[in-house]
Amino acid sequence: MKVTKTKVSKKTSESLGVSQKGNNITFTAQYPNASAVHIAGDFNNWQPEKNPMSKTSNGLWQTKIKLSKGVYKYRFVVDGQWQHDPNNPATEPNPYGDSNSVLTVS
Repeated sequence: MKVTKTKVSKKTSESLGVSQKGNNITFTAQYPNASAVHIAGDFNNWQPEKNPMSKTSNGLWQTKIKLSKGVYKYRFVVDGQWQHDPNNPATEPNPYGDSNSVLTVS
């Protein structure tokens, strides 16, 4: 199984995707019609309720998480539906027949 990895880019916090400033990681996604968006990953034991995202302008959802250097797998939970990050091309298959997004924090 090939794992695709990318480094976190240093984008502005309003850009879609993932940005890194020190060990603070900002996840930003656009779901204008969503009622609730959470993030779940190996950094929070895949428990989405631990990291709800806040709705900002123009249907953007955002959260910040402190992460140490390493490789992490995660998914968004949009109104109860699990999905990979559409703005992160780095993915790997998961045991449920779908994909997890992969994040490398440097």
